[in-house]
Amino acid sequence: MGGPAFFAGTALHLLGAEATVITVEGAVADRLRRLHGIRVEVAGGGETVFSIEVDGGERVLRLLRRSAMGPLEVSWRGPCIVSGTMGEIPLEFVEEAAGRGPVLLDVQGFVRVVSDGGEVRNSADSMRRLMARLGGSGVLVRGERYEFPPECQGEGIADCSVRYGVDLVMTDAEKPFYAAVGGELYVGHPLEGIHGEPIGLGDVFTAVLGHYLYSVGLPFWEAAARASAAATLKLRERHPWFTVPEVEGAARRVVVERRGRIR
Repeated sequence: MGGPAFFAGTALHLLGAEATVITVEGAVADRLRRLHGIRVEVAGGGETVFSIEVDGGERVLRLLRRSAMGPLEVSWRGPCIVSGTMGEIPLEFVEEAAGRGPVLLDVQGFVRVVSDGGEVRNSADSMRRLMARLGGSGVLVRGERYEFPPECQGEGIADCSVRYGVDLVMTDAEKPFYAAVGGELYVGHPLEGIHGEPIGLGDVFTAVLGHYLYSVGLPFWEAAARASAAATLKLRERHPWFTVPEVEGAARRVVVERRGRIR
């Protein structure tokens, strides 16, 4: 059981959020229907399936089956988190959603390409094209460090934000995360000392960030501290992964520096 719908939907449930998850029919949709506060809308069938091979510390992702979300005709207004795994969601949907309210986009499903042997890798050129297309749209774009082109990594995120006209958030597991949001550069320092399986942490970070930004209305640095804390707490693989008091308490130990205005 995995994927953005599962991890993000579960995280929102644990935060007590009221949310609609648009996903394909399958085991994840069935699981989410049992969670308080989560409503499920189905758009397409057949889940995307990968195999994960670990060799010498390197993780190789292979595509076994790709889902198509189909025409996304579910109607809503307000904030939206968009996250796919392998091109299931058309970018036109993201642009349309941005006309209805705030959008937080996790890029993983939009920047991956597949080799003839089924191996999945990230494309720096795809990320550049995505940022260029979304420039000026108001979409907040989040990705892992390895999903960004080299020139946009670390504090380079500030130059890329200006060049493409888009707000960016870049996470990097237990290492510092960087953001260029609202014309400001931020550097965040995750909690230390908690270790575990990292699968799903980016989806948790994205969901919690979106909740505290759009539902609660916190400023970016406070929302980012909570998102980082929740992702770290999820490493414990406890059930539940975290509670709201745990997230808000742990967030006080996450330092998010404001490095100043971006020019």
